[in-house]
Amino acid sequence: MKIFKTALVLTLIGIACGILIGFSNQITAPIIAENARKAELKAYSALFPGLDEANKITVSLQGTIYEVLEVKDGGQTVGYIYKGKLTNSYGVIDQLVGIKVNGEITGIQFLNLDQTPSMKPSIETNALVFKNLNANDINLTNLIVFSSNANVYDTAAGSSFGSTTMRTILRDAILQFKNAGPIVIDPYQDIFGTYATKENDSAFVATDKVTKREIIKDASNNILGYAYTVTSVKNTGSGSNLNEYIQDKDWSLSLLVGVSADNKFVGIEILSSQHTKNYLEMHLPYFQSLEGVTVASYGSVDIIAGASASLAHIQELLNALQGVLS
Repeated sequence: MKIFKTALVLTLIGIACGILIGFSNQITAPIIAENARKAELKAYSALFPGLDEANKITVSLQGTIYEVLEVKDGGQTVGYIYKGKLTNSYGVIDQLVGIKVNGEITGIQFLNLDQTPSMKPSIETNALVFKNLNANDINLTNLIVFSSNANVYDTAAGSSFGSTTMRTILRDAILQFKNAGPIVIDPYQDIFGTYATKENDSAFVATDKVTKREIIKDASNNILGYAYTVTSVKNTGSGSNLNEYIQDKDWSLSLLVGVSADNKFVGIEILSSQHTKNYLEMHLPYFQSLEGVTVASYGSVDIIAGASASLAHIQELLNALQGVLS
């Protein structure tokens, strides 16, 4: 009888403890989940400051990547956050990798860095190396070479396992980005910024080469400037000094030229071209050098050896724009 009473008391105590634990868990579980959510949102913001929204998207996942978020700002997709998790001999690493649509890595944030405490600073230091690098320029083979002495990307030694794990997740994030295909950047937004919108300027009188003017506005509907489409077909003619020379060959070229409200170049994007790609791209540094220059004071296109045909064509189009704005 005594044993029965003892067993009953212990059972009742066990039930009471179970109820208390369950009740306690009901109270603490939401708090723990909310704290984890806040920490994750903070990590998102570290990768994309001022982000508007980050939504999970359904894609075929690569390697250690277990979730992909599409980041939007002002309704426009600006990049992705890749969640990856991998366990090594010391514990698990759960991290976020941010990559903009143009391939720029915005950084690496750790949701869980369960490694030897003395090694954590080295792993975090090595992760900082990748911020602002372009995913398309990273050698993925060299990226996961074991040992900080051999890996060209590590700057802090002494955390080979942890850094290799971090870089493995980064590699899979880059592969995920490349497999999904980076979004083609809107040339208008590339010139005027993420929030730029356009509307056709019906008052503009087109010419044979300056075919369209569009009004560019920001998110508050303020006018940022104007986008001019300049296009023409130009014959190379004959001349042995033209490396792109083809007898009687017609080449088409269309440029989008951003101009501020005070008629200064904001940026130039190539919309379409029949010119040899590597020759035409020689002029990209020149396009950048024009930013902030008043269109009226624009001079000749920089002479670039080996790209004479495209040079003359760009000159023709920019001269045509200068004539319209003079």
